[in-house]
Amino acid sequence: MCQPKHRGVKSRGSGDMSVSEGRVVVTGATRGIGRATAHAILERGGKVIAIGRNADLLEELHRQAPERVRTVAADLGDVEQLSAVADAALAAFEGVDGLVNCAGMARYERVGAIQLESVDAQLRLNLIAPLLLSQIVAEHLRDRGGAIVNVSSTLSERVAPGTSAYAATKAALNAITKAMALELAPTGVRVNAVLPGVVDTDMIRVPRLRPGEAPPVGKELEARVEAQLEALRSRHPIGRLGWPEDVATVIVGLLDHPWQTGSLVTIDGGLSVA
Repeated sequence: MCQPKHRGVKSRGSGDMSVSEGRVVVTGATRGIGRATAHAILERGGKVIAIGRNADLLEELHRQAPERVRTVAADLGDVEQLSAVADAALAAFEGVDGLVNCAGMARYERVGAIQLESVDAQLRLNLIAPLLLSQIVAEHLRDRGGAIVNVSSTLSERVAPGTSAYAATKAALNAITKAMALELAPTGVRVNAVLPGVVDTDMIRVPRLRPGEAPPVGKELEARVEAQLEALRSRHPIGRLGWPEDVATVIVGLLDHPWQTGSLVTIDGGLSVA
């Protein structure tokens, strides 16, 4: 039986080498999901262009694989820097094959206490930075193929008190993922997003304060954070919070799957069905 003739652009990942074995830009690479993703790519033999704010942590990552890690220290919330950051990332290994937008922030503010500065900061880092970086990388990948993965959140679809602005930025990121996937598919560039549940990172170890409440300190802070973590664990039917490595595994899969684009992939320990 004759096989159907291939049409369209051959995306990297459908040949001998997957995207994760190539050159991948990872934002937010010094902590949490971003750091775990960088390690996962290195374990597969790939090269990482790590972007983050903490130069010391970036250097620590570089020392682990100096021939296969390049670093760019930058605050992606400063949108005026994004073009220069992208240029540095593209030049690090003379091109890239993929992009993982991990950098993000959450400000827990209930209605009545939401600050404009907080909304602006979350919009810049969670939405504008991945949008503009993806646009630049997509132009580089056009007609040669590659993949972009955005790190969203289950809060984009199932909100919680105090997360109005954060949830809105992640919902918008989902829409960007689908729109870019549709527009870029003919060029061979795939765009997907991963929606984690609660993952045990620095972000969730910040106490969620009531309006006007002073931040706790010392043992009170420790007790407050542990109670918060236990409450979050109890919402996940699988019985624990996520680990950054859980999410990194899915991200690598999305980088490499040659026929997957426009997907919002949930990994949440059953949170969304509880």
